[in-house]
Amino acid sequence: MRRARGLLSAAVVLSALLTPGIARAEPSPGAAPPGSTAADDDPAAHGLKRTPLDLTGDAGGVQTNALAPTTIPGASICRRYYIFSYRAGRYVSEEQGYTGSNHNMLRARTSAGALGTWEQFSLCAYNGRTDLIYIQASSGYLVSAEYGYAGNLKGMLRGRGEWPGDWEVFEVWSDAGVYFLRNQATKGWVSVRVDMTGSYTNMLRGNGTSAGPWEQLALTSVA
Repeated sequence: MRRARGLLSAAVVLSALLTPGIARAEPSPGAAPPGSTAADDDPAAHGLKRTPLDLTGDAGGVQTNALAPTTIPGASICRRYYIFSYRAGRYVSEEQGYTGSNHNMLRARTSAGALGTWEQFSLCAYNGRTDLIYIQASSGYLVSAEYGYAGNLKGMLRGRGEWPGDWEVFEVWSDAGVYFLRNQATKGWVSVRVDMTGSYTNMLRGNGTSAGPWEQLALTSVA
């Protein structure tokens, strides 16, 4: 079934999903070219504000987040959200059907009428702060930015973490109701790569150099 949880869904995949997209469209003011490093500037100087999220609970209530086989220590409040990319005009999905190093890649590829469990993400307070979060995907894994990847795939976001470390913790910023996420350790902005093609179309990467159009997100709680 399309919405099956966990790693068992990886068995269902098409060979067309294995070819990277390398096409380029117009440059984004906020998207880093492959191999570049995000500058650690001061977003507040550009009008952005650190923004606490409302994690007071949804229909499922406030939860203590735990992962198997590792349990995250402490009580982390989480709330389920949909993540929408303004630039792509699509909701972010975890590609549980992808395999190998692309397994659980995040892509903005789902229309409003096709939302399901793959589009639901638990945004969780980190060390009690709701403007500093980690993200649990519907697979049960934490969203990691793969800074160990090279070239076109550097900083790919995918669900595979079991512990909130450097690659899994994100700052929350906003401007006039538009949200932006930035990796705490590298200061790379979460960018929706509308310049990619094929199975990599609208892939999320955590190495944007500034908060531009490709980085603009809407966060909508799951009813």
